[in-house]
Amino acid sequence: MKFLYNSLFISIISIFSFQCIYLIKPRKNFEESKNLISPDYSKSEFWAALPDKKDNADLVPGNSGLKENQSLAEVDTFYIHPTTLLLRPKYWNGDLKDEDLNDRTDKHPIKTQASAFNECCKVYAPRYRQAAFFVFTKDVPESEAALDFAFQDVKASFLYYMKNWNKGRPYIIASHSQGTRHSVRLLKEVIATNPEYKKNLVVSYSIGFPFKQEETGLPVCSSPKDTGCVVGWNSYIWGNSPGRLLDRYGKDTVCVNPLSWKHDEEVSPKSENLGSVNRSFDQLIPGVADAKCNSGVLWIHEPEISRTPNLGKDGNLHTGDFHFFYANIRKNAKERLEAFLKKR
Repeated sequence: MKFLYNSLFISIISIFSFQCIYLIKPRKNFEESKNLISPDYSKSEFWAALPDKKDNADLVPGNSGLKENQSLAEVDTFYIHPTTLLLRPKYWNGDLKDEDLNDRTDKHPIKTQASAFNECCKVYAPRYRQAAFFVFTKDVPESEAALDFAFQDVKASFLYYMKNWNKGRPYIIASHSQGTRHSVRLLKEVIATNPEYKKNLVVSYSIGFPFKQEETGLPVCSSPKDTGCVVGWNSYIWGNSPGRLLDRYGKDTVCVNPLSWKHDEEVSPKSENLGSVNRSFDQLIPGVADAKCNSGVLWIHEPEISRTPNLGKDGNLHTGDFHFFYANIRKNAKERLEAFLKKR
């Protein structure tokens, strides 16, 4: 299973000793995942965020001065959250009735990632039967099956959104980690093959999971105002070259600098960073992280920011991929939308 060797997960895996693998291994057989409640996307309970309900995608960092504007937004964001099914999973896939799991999703990625789009866009974020973290640690048939099972929910939620809510509006795709594994597949299999879906796509922020350009069916963005394209990056402490990622992709891993929004290897200084957030989401801190793409990896001099996890091993900064560039993502989404709307 090729994706096993994506080095963004190697640092996480190394946290667990052989003796502790039972903490992340599903206790049930994969077939039992198929008995989990299936999402009905006509019901709001199967969405972590919707523009017409109160949820954590409506929030902004404390004392930031940022404003939520979903009620007036002319564009949508379809956001796919990362893995939050981590320790002691019962099933290979997430149970949509698990309130603790849903709460973890809402309190972390919905609040600190999906909210980056609440000024430019109406935010839609489906709950889906995500694959457990364990699938990224073992090359077994169940791992691939669990990821495919999760993707089918993502695909179904996107098609429901398109049929019932999009109504020809421009939209953004945004995702992180496992969510990006699914967004890349969604781009290739669903969006790039449908002229209407492709025509109205402003950009895809597919962050935190390695992929090649050809896996998306779209071009890579090379300037801050390019549209109809994809951006992505995987963050590491400056100077680190994660071997297993490079073994698979070499320099072909998509890396777009989230400060300059260019597909190059120029350095962008901290002064261009408009603001990072921590896990507490209680402030917006400018000038925390610089950025430079190097052979498909985004290098960052180790940020000094409290309450932001650093995985440490191999210099992996995976958990901060969104956090470090929160305000720049927010600003760039508005810039691309303006450019897109001018072309219509």
